[in-house]
Amino acid sequence: MSFPPRPDARGTAEPQAALNARRGGLVHGTRVSTNGGWKPVEQIQPGDLIRTMDNGFQAVSRVATDCITVPPDETKAENMPIRVPSHMAYNDRPVWLMPEQGVALDNTKLCHDPIALPVSLPVVSARLLSGMFRITSDVPASYFDISTLFFEQDEVIYIEGGFRAFCPSGRFGSRTIPGRASYKVVGSEAAAELISLTAKRRDVAVLANSLGSLPAPIFDHAIVPARPVRGARRPGRPGRPVIRT
Repeated sequence: MSFPPRPDARGTAEPQAALNARRGGLVHGTRVSTNGGWKPVEQIQPGDLIRTMDNGFQAVSRVATDCITVPPDETKAENMPIRVPSHMAYNDRPVWLMPEQGVALDNTKLCHDPIALPVSLPVVSARLLSGMFRITSDVPASYFDISTLFFEQDEVIYIEGGFRAFCPSGRFGSRTIPGRASYKVVGSEAAAELISLTAKRRDVAVLANSLGSLPAPIFDHAIVPARPVRGARRPGRPGRPVIRT
């Protein structure tokens, strides 16, 4: 993902309806794991199958696209996106995360007794990751586009670098449908404690999953040859005559 320098991004063409940066969503250019492999989030359409962490491939029910603006004099970290430098995890290029985008942490990497954990995948705001593992608060441009993916229920999806992005059934921080919440968005104090523990352990596996960074295509055709009809022989098998074509 490449953006123009921040001062050059401003001008008369700046959208007048741009929104504040303190929110969730995926910055355009971020690749998402789908049933056809990696796909930029801006190309995702309702009905596309997205790879989730616990529920296989789930169809996107709705996509919301917004334009985000950041004032040139903004200095507060909570109002600035998060920049994950290349090769910090399993990403070969920088990845941008919105400050309030939920990121699922693998709590089992922080505790030796997983049974005692109240929740194995707590969700924290990406802005809390600033300062850890070379992650910084920065701005890609004065204004840029993001897309928010919605599902029928709360889901955790894989994005490039092996990061686990939380996609609620409603907007991040809003009330979800009763009985459907399967992930816990932890409060500020608990999140700060988890981040501090992650920094001490210095284990990037808490933030990203190496398996989640691999391609995950699903083929429409069978990858195993179908059994031949009775009496027919497959060409090229050992001990079998070669069928002339």
